[in-house]
Amino acid sequence: MPKFNLVLLIHAHQPVGNFDEVMERTYERSYLPFVECVSRHPRVRLGLHYTGSLLEWMAKKHPEYLQRIRALVTRGQVEIAGGGFYEPILIAIPYEDQIEQVRRLSHFIEVHFTKRPVGAWLAERVWEPQLPAALAEAGMEYTLVDDSHFLTAGREIPELFGYYVAEECGKTVKVIPGLQELRYLLPFGSVEDSVAFLRRSASDHPGGMACMGDDMEKFGAWPHTYEHCFRDGWLDRFFSAIEASHEWLEMVPPGEALATHAPLGRVDLPTASYTEMMEWVLPTSVRQKFHALLDEFPAGPMCGDSCAADSGADFSASMPRPIFCTRKCCEFPQNCGATPHEAREEAPREHHAAPRPSHT
Repeated sequence: MPKFNLVLLIHAHQPVGNFDEVMERTYERSYLPFVECVSRHPRVRLGLHYTGSLLEWMAKKHPEYLQRIRALVTRGQVEIAGGGFYEPILIAIPYEDQIEQVRRLSHFIEVHFTKRPVGAWLAERVWEPQLPAALAEAGMEYTLVDDSHFLTAGREIPELFGYYVAEECGKTVKVIPGLQELRYLLPFGSVEDSVAFLRRSASDHPGGMACMGDDMEKFGAWPHTYEHCFRDGWLDRFFSAIEASHEWLEMVPPGEALATHAPLGRVDLPTASYTEMMEWVLPTSVRQKFHALLDEFPAGPMCGDSCAADSGADFSASMPRPIFCTRKCCEFPQNCGATPHEAREEAPREHHAAPRPSHT
């Protein structure tokens, strides 16, 4: 019987211009010990994603870290995923910029790690139905979202131990559902509970997979997690437990898991993000009513996913500064996208329309 697969895609990001001391602290408490721990467990194989701005910082400050990652890629223990270079919300920028951002990070990854990525991390796991076209055009074969995306599309949790195919204008991308229960267990549940969840899943879905995508920073950089994950050894113990379960469980990178499994079907996902984000973007009064509804129906797992915000516009409306930047981003190509010939043709007209003032 085929082994059950555990598929992890772990994401690391720091914004451009973040304080250097913050970057160093996060590196020392999360990025470095996480990869050191992976290196100690050869049966642990997973996907890692770093944004371009963070990779540039590492190339300058810690080139030895990139060499360590490259060694893990070479021996087949790590798959590097791509995405937008500067961690944009892809749906918020023009189509051409979506493709350029993804291609730029893919090029950086290929140069430094020898292999071009085939999967994309979505910032804040924000999905809109048109994304398959841009992702496929940029060379991406898969991405990962949350189980909440699938629940709002009418799927149920037992249907999410595999992957689906999404399509837009004839372009397709494989979509992996990340399980919220697994996201909460790692690393906040006990090792025993985490393995028990995987064993139940393997029993209920033989030959299937349980997937999770989340931040690397929660392994060491979030409050109290350095002590939990590394000083007290949670991550080492979890990886050891996975290795000890090799007779029925195998940990594999996302691309490899998709290559060895057939899709469960086709899916049309609505606009969505992860569950917490869908709640955070609600206006305060609506969020309070939402909490009251959850208190009234605590056992209804579909309740939250069905009633939370269902449009990226909600996020924009709650944060006016990002939408202003988005509008400027959309205007920029129109103002600066002329060909050199067009620019030369425009220049004389601009010169005659606005002559320099006389100095006499």
